[in-house]
Amino acid sequence: MRRLLDRYIVEIVETYDFCPWAKAARTGGELAVDVLWDTPALDRWMLSRLATVEHEVDALLQGFDATAAAKTLMGFLVDDVSNWYVRRTRHRFYDVASEDNRAAFATLHEVLVVTVRLLAPLAPFLSDWMHRELTGTSVHLAPYTRADAPAADVALERAMREIRTLARLGRAAREEAAIKVRQPLSRMVCVVPQQLAGSVTPLFDLLQAELNVKAISLASSADSLVTLEAKPNFRALGKKFGKNTPLAAQAVAAFTSDELRAFEHGEALAISVGNDSRTLDADDLVIVRRATGALTVKEEEGRFAAIDPEVTPELRREGIARELVSQLQRLRRDLSFAVSDRIRLWIVAPEGIEAAISGYHDWIANELLAREIVFGEPPVGHQAKHELDLDGSIVRIALTKEL
Repeated sequence: MRRLLDRYIVEIVETYDFCPWAKAARTGGELAVDVLWDTPALDRWMLSRLATVEHEVDALLQGFDATAAAKTLMGFLVDDVSNWYVRRTRHRFYDVASEDNRAAFATLHEVLVVTVRLLAPLAPFLSDWMHRELTGTSVHLAPYTRADAPAADVALERAMREIRTLARLGRAAREEAAIKVRQPLSRMVCVVPQQLAGSVTPLFDLLQAELNVKAISLASSADSLVTLEAKPNFRALGKKFGKNTPLAAQAVAAFTSDELRAFEHGEALAISVGNDSRTLDADDLVIVRRATGALTVKEEEGRFAAIDPEVTPELRREGIARELVSQLQRLRRDLSFAVSDRIRLWIVAPEGIEAAISGYHDWIANELLAREIVFGEPPVGHQAKHELDLDGSIVRIALTKEL
């Protein structure tokens, strides 16, 4: 938890030298991110989650349950802030020029300030250092909770939970199809409870970015995605049919998808064996879903995520470009480059790999903050040379920081 907080504080503090907003935030107290600009949905969700957690932690400490309060804070920082908000927002921290960039910094600053205040009774010295770095004042002179904290947006939080569930199912479908997340795919089909469809659809851009798919559509049901099969529970059927249990099991296995869907929705399902006719209970059979067609489908409690695993040549070229960016981002970090450092990049690659990189030249340069990408050997004497494995081919690269 401390490492996460330290990293985010450093990213914000590093902007102070050239960002008037950040200087004001550090010396001028509270932020009003909800009124500074119209924040994106992800920012509004983050601020709503912050308000929810602030209320929960305060209530837990009022009840003298410090352990549960600490677990709530840790879960919030790791799952919500780090693994979702920051990861989906990282590209907005590369600059501070636009309102969108400033909104991301302001949101993260607000989250960190409120979080370290909630942490203060549990870790007084650590939280005081962090609070001074963020605001210039002691955390022990600040109010524990915000008097004007915004109300939580329950509908938005629920919709984001659905999006994150679909993202988890989509990643599981990719794993089953043995396709890395950095490899773009053409489409995904989702199914959510009907009452949530209207609130989930506006957040599909986040799901597209998370799962790296070109298009997402929402189906009203999973009937076209999966077929249902019934597996008999011999132990339960044996209590009803005795020596005729094998025949009853055959009758259960013969049910159609439509009959099983009706059974799931509460309609009665009966079988007759000889002169014995019985209505089945939920314990008498197990319903198994199998994907139909070429889509790879994952399901959880009525939520479905189905991906098209076909990788076209164009999608493969884009996947190579994304893999290059991913490996070079890790290299930037290993070389201790700041998140805002601009670079110059040299690439020596086989013809097919070079063609794929050239086709996404501008996007790669923007992602890596590269002022120039040169295909060819770096200048004589350049020391920072590295080798990467892209799509089974060895690519030699060199990069240097631009001042």
